[in-house]
Amino acid sequence: MVTVLLPVAVAAALGSALVRNYLTERSVRWGPLIDGVLVLSVLCVAYLVFTPQRPAVEPVRPDPGKDVSMALTADPGDSLPWVQLAGNLVLLLPLGVLVPQRVRWFDSIVKIAFGGLVLACSIELVQFLVVTGRVASTDDVICNTIGATVGGILVRAPSWIAAATPGRPQHSATGRNDQTVWLLIAKVERERQRELAAPLRRRVRPLVGEQRSH
Repeated sequence: MVTVLLPVAVAAALGSALVRNYLTERSVRWGPLIDGVLVLSVLCVAYLVFTPQRPAVEPVRPDPGKDVSMALTADPGDSLPWVQLAGNLVLLLPLGVLVPQRVRWFDSIVKIAFGGLVLACSIELVQFLVVTGRVASTDDVICNTIGATVGGILVRAPSWIAAATPGRPQHSATGRNDQTVWLLIAKVERERQRELAAPLRRRVRPLVGEQRSH
């Protein structure tokens, strides 16, 4: 799977870099990387969600908490229920981090959580109607939504921390100034906001023999 999806993500990142360089007339740093990882995340979610499985004994689990109960009562050494719960928690987490970088509407945790809920419900509906062997579960919707919300919190936490401590230097154990991971992510977010605010300008190449308008 990786050998197929990774080249597609790399191609998306390169295409993004070319387009952004052409439209903005300036070098781009983080945009293509974000685009490539976003494409890879979407493809991974699609692969994990829509790959058919063997027919399930119980195709629908509408009762909230049933998956958690199954994990708690599983036999010793049976880690599959816990793996499924963890997988559902992290499934949409990358999208909760990356989609707000590209879609301006997701500018708050509430909107990110709502988007995660809609996407999770859509996934379960498609699995129930179309994909063979998949179980449509209420717990999956809850876990997916929580994961997307956590992703939104992670991407916004650096700006919250920076706003709470303006101008406060970060020091390493050696006493020298050191950029923490949080501040680096906050810097990426600020550059993204400036990039979104800047109007796109197409390069205008002079036309040979073009006459000036009066």
